[in-house]
Amino acid sequence: MKDNMLEFFPFSYFRINSKGSILASSKQAHSIFNIPLDLLNIVHINDKPKALEFLTSFAHNEPLTTNLRLKIIDSSFADFICTINWEQSIGHLVCIEKKSLINKVIKVKNKSLQ
Repeated sequence: MKDNMLEFFPFSYFRINSKGSILASSKQAHSIFNIPLDLLNIVHINDKPKALEFLTSFAHNEPLTTNLRLKIIDSSFADFICTINWEQSIGHLVCIEKKSLINKVIKVKNKSLQ
């Protein structure tokens, strides 16, 4: 993904290397997180083993998805659905907050009922 596209990407997106260092991130990610140099710095301590396994799974050819608790801008933690796809040693990671995803589904359902 070209860096100029990151301004308009509608989700929290991170481009990371195989060590978990953040190489680039979307404008949306900056509105939700205090972007650290290392992605593991925003992962809840209880989720770090799962996140480490997930973030070092670059041998897979298919996207992988997991749930992680991530520290948001107000220093609290929120639940996110995170999907990563590896392009050689570069990971493309998208994290969507579960709460906002559920709210969007409810809005769509409510519109269809009207």
